[in-house]
Amino acid sequence: YELRGRLIKSIVFVILAFGASLFFFKEMVDFFKQPLVDVLPEAASALHFTSPIEGFTATVKLSFTVAVVCSCPFWLWQLWRFVEPALYPTERKYVKPAALLSMILFITGVVFCYYFVLPLTLEYLIDLGKNFGAPVITVKDYFSMLTTLILGFGLVFETPVVLVLLGVLGVIEVEFLKKNRTYVIVICMVVSAIMTPPDPGSMMMMMVPLYFMYECSILILRFIGRKPRKKAA
Repeated sequence: YELRGRLIKSIVFVILAFGASLFFFKEMVDFFKQPLVDVLPEAASALHFTSPIEGFTATVKLSFTVAVVCSCPFWLWQLWRFVEPALYPTERKYVKPAALLSMILFITGVVFCYYFVLPLTLEYLIDLGKNFGAPVITVKDYFSMLTTLILGFGLVFETPVVLVLLGVLGVIEVEFLKKNRTYVIVICMVVSAIMTPPDPGSMMMMMVPLYFMYECSILILRFIGRKPRKKAA
């Protein structure tokens, strides 16, 4: 019942944010297509659509993405309140800082993606494509890539919080994380290759922060990972 209740609250809040974002969809479209406009040749049109419903589908997808991002403080807080009963009393003092850190990291991942990863990725792909012809980019393709990147980076930046939580709960140990660095590098490469367009630049821009946050998780766990549970025991 606890999980269902908090899940319903989170979904309701995302739906409300989704409805609110629909009122500003024109401004959102102009804002999110600007990185593409900046890298296209001057004579090229920014976006094209190939079916009457394509604009509607892109609006729904973009509004949902914005709703998830804007409502992240609420659904992340609900997630941490669900986890809180599983912690010892000495560990619950970390819930509020962890929830705040989760929100900051998620927003940081989104901002990092939009202002750094997306422009560089588009510039590389457009320049590569111009060797074969003029760019004709559809609404569907662009906003599919955009939403995947934004949500992907937001979730990837949550890595330290997830690993620290698993460490505090005793699911993983610091030594386990240290011994498996080689496998983690491979996993980071695979995740980056799946979550980003097929170009080395955007792949590295996801892989490097992902592995960096893995190392940060190890450092954090050295200080708070197991101490509270030992005291409680």
